[in-house]
Amino acid sequence: MMACSKNNNGTNTTTETTEITLPALIADSVGDITMSAASFFGKIISKGGGAISDRGIYYGKVANPVENKISAPTYRSGGEFEVAIKALEPNTTYYVRGYATNSKGISYTSDVQFVTTQVPKVDLFTDTMFAAGANTLFVAGGLTDAKGITQKETGICISKNTNPTINDTKVAVSDGNVKSFFLRINDLEPATDYYIRSYSTNIYGSTFYGQNVKVSTIQKGNVTYTLAQNPNPTDDEKAAYARIKTAFDEAVAYYNNFTSITKTLTVSYVPGVPTADASINGNIRVGSNTGYQRTGTALHEMAHSVGVGQHAFWTGTLIKGGVYQGEFANKMLRFMTRNPSEFLKGDQLHFWPYGINGANEDTGQDMLYITNVMVVQGMKKDGLPSSN
Repeated sequence: MMACSKNNNGTNTTTETTEITLPALIADSVGDITMSAASFFGKIISKGGGAISDRGIYYGKVANPVENKISAPTYRSGGEFEVAIKALEPNTTYYVRGYATNSKGISYTSDVQFVTTQVPKVDLFTDTMFAAGANTLFVAGGLTDAKGITQKETGICISKNTNPTINDTKVAVSDGNVKSFFLRINDLEPATDYYIRSYSTNIYGSTFYGQNVKVSTIQKGNVTYTLAQNPNPTDDEKAAYARIKTAFDEAVAYYNNFTSITKTLTVSYVPGVPTADASINGNIRVGSNTGYQRTGTALHEMAHSVGVGQHAFWTGTLIKGGVYQGEFANKMLRFMTRNPSEFLKGDQLHFWPYGINGANEDTGQDMLYITNVMVVQGMKKDGLPSSN
């Protein structure tokens, strides 16, 4: 443009001014694409005769995006600039275009379309070993490699159909990123086949599964008992009967829910017995020491009544050199304790650990009682007879 003006001497002069136009820029590329980030590379090829006041990108899930503006934090003298795009969703199509602004206005590049990468499949395992009750299963698994992705929920799913999913019954652990887990599944049907799979759901909502494993609950046990009582009991006897009944009610429930043993027991309160004793014919005597009128003692004596320390198979086959020789009870112990090097030891009458061989070993804990009876169930599978 040309313009005229007068100088100080009163004569006319001519000056030239430049018209500002919109800047021009190009989208070079989008790179460094991951499942949650990418980088836009652009270049301003013309400032339009004015200073660039802002440059950067707009991005979104539709063409010609007008939301999600990010200004370029730095740029080069040659006009190149780079913008990092973060917090993207995996396996998703995005559109991005560069912009540049001068005093004339704003210009855009054409859209660049890109797709974020998929969430990597995590590595999971489902333990093929399990512990079964009639209505309960103890199962294990783990998240061996999360591939650097935060997991929101991890656990086991179960169904009567193969390859269960999280839409079936599931049990989750409290920490979704746990490396290994040991879980209890309740409310199952006795003597029924099920299938389990470990699973993990990440923060993006993707769920992956471990291998499919067939498991089975056991037939419900049929252990019953009769408590012999004085028809005209003293107050001390009444109190003892109440404690003994509570103990054996609980112990029988453990046997019937976590073993498939059948046995009829007769329980007597005999004050002269120092602690308690039992024979393989099903007779159990409990003394006046209240420390032994408890569930742990009842379980201990019930183990004797089904063969532990009472049958020749115990001392002749199962116990040698103080070490239990049976396969299944040791497997059960290792699984329930999560200790692959654990093994049962014993003498002519008792086994340990988890034999509850005294009131001092009776912690009252549910898992102590369950492990005790499941080990006994393993002994039955190892061939221990329940009667002479």
